[in-house]
Amino acid sequence: MLFRSYVILKGRQLGITTISLALDLYWVFTHPGLGATLVTDTEENREMFRSTLGMYHEHLPKEFKIPVEGHNRNQMVLRNRSRLFYQVAGLRAKGSLGRGKAITYLHGTETSSWGDEEGLASLLASLAETNPDRLYMFESTARGFNMFHDMYVTAKRARTQRAIFCGWWRNEFYAADAESAVYKTYWDGRLTPEEREWVREIKKLYGFEINSRQMAWWRWKLAEGIRDDALMYQEFPPTEDYAFVMTGTSFFSNARCTDAVKEAKKEVPDYYRYVMGATFTDTEVIKSQERLATLKIWEEPVDTGYYVIGADPAYGSSDWADRFCLSVYRCYADGMEQVAEFATSELNTYQFAWVISHLAGAYKNSTLNLEVNGPGQAVINELRNLKRQAASLGGPQGKDLMNVLGHMQNYMWRKNDNLGGITNSIGWLTTGPSKERMLNYMKDYFERGMMRVRSLDCIDEMKSIVRDGGSIQAGGRGKDDRVIASALAAAAYAEQIWPRLVQMKVTRENNRAQDAMRPEDVQSSKVASNYLKRIGLYA
Repeated sequence: MLFRSYVILKGRQLGITTISLALDLYWVFTHPGLGATLVTDTEENREMFRSTLGMYHEHLPKEFKIPVEGHNRNQMVLRNRSRLFYQVAGLRAKGSLGRGKAITYLHGTETSSWGDEEGLASLLASLAETNPDRLYMFESTARGFNMFHDMYVTAKRARTQRAIFCGWWRNEFYAADAESAVYKTYWDGRLTPEEREWVREIKKLYGFEINSRQMAWWRWKLAEGIRDDALMYQEFPPTEDYAFVMTGTSFFSNARCTDAVKEAKKEVPDYYRYVMGATFTDTEVIKSQERLATLKIWEEPVDTGYYVIGADPAYGSSDWADRFCLSVYRCYADGMEQVAEFATSELNTYQFAWVISHLAGAYKNSTLNLEVNGPGQAVINELRNLKRQAASLGGPQGKDLMNVLGHMQNYMWRKNDNLGGITNSIGWLTTGPSKERMLNYMKDYFERGMMRVRSLDCIDEMKSIVRDGGSIQAGGRGKDDRVIASALAAAAYAEQIWPRLVQMKVTRENNRAQDAMRPEDVQSSKVASNYLKRIGLYA
């Protein structure tokens, strides 16, 4: 497949921009009448790159170059009717990029430094979609979890884009001479545990083997140049995961997250998508592809299981949390395992209540912990409305729905200084101290191997969670919706479910043995959609 759009994540001084500028000139030479654009982060870089392009053109052999009709700070005009426009994204929002232009070729450089998110959207809207001569590329070093990070992640998952990573080790000059003082000082014949981890990842992901001279250079650059681990990984990333660093200290262990990713990749969930109607009874759940799915199911419900549901409405925990997320975990006295996850930004609060009811109906013996800040109250109101509707429906549908809503337990909110008693408030109210409490529950269970997170998206979010000063949150524009949903589940497990399961001696071993002894229970509840079929909500 021929890709027309590329997002390039790079280390410093690898020559990517220099090569890309040569490609800019080549493309306008070989495609007459082309409308091309070079977008830089600052005016200083625009002038420097304009000068570079001028020198490229000047020193080309006569038979290989197209004469220039005009060249100024705004554009280069060639005799073949092609134009290369110069634009500056800037470090602040302006919203004017790409307006009034039809762009067939685009080169965006140092995109991570652009401050104009609205302008980027305008720029992307002006790109040609069917022109056979089109080509678009954005190349940049990483600067945390910003819009370039979002672009890179999108390109990795897209079918029509390609993400490219260029690590520091691609530069042949980033190596110390074996006879130099740098090599003799900084290479002691042994890798640290962290170095060993990313050297192994480089070999596995890119087929490149780091040698001792490169390791000596890396240590020298860190010790005598950058002097900051986070900035070193940002400017000279070993792998793409190391490139996007955050200020603050990582909350979840990177090593533990890496192990969790390896385990999660072994299990492929079933994918579903909710199609919401005007009313509760119009809702449908359909089999879907991974890219379109809103619901992932790793384990089908069983009647012998005990479950906890963590539910975080959009904007419930923070201003960046713009997705409705729900995570279902099966609980034991010796841990908890993720069995389902729902996530989407295209939903209303009342529809989120429907999803909660659906999954609570499928995963019986469940406890719901709902974030009640802001939109959470509207979700609670809709759950109460559903109860009233169930009473009026009558018949099997009403009975099934009433059973779910009547028997689904709720986490009862209690203040941290009120450990002896429980208030009458349903759900979880996120404040500074309560957020610290629930995230530490999740961290403790996860680091000890008691909490099995199967969602790769959730683990990716966990990597971006940092402790910065007195707060724990996703760095930059990083999302934490899935993490919060899992943390809500962990808090309810710790404070309400775990003590009961310990008393009942419901361990993984004996609870799984009950599953095997009662295959009729497994069969009757096979596929979480069975419950939806019974109440007429499955297509």
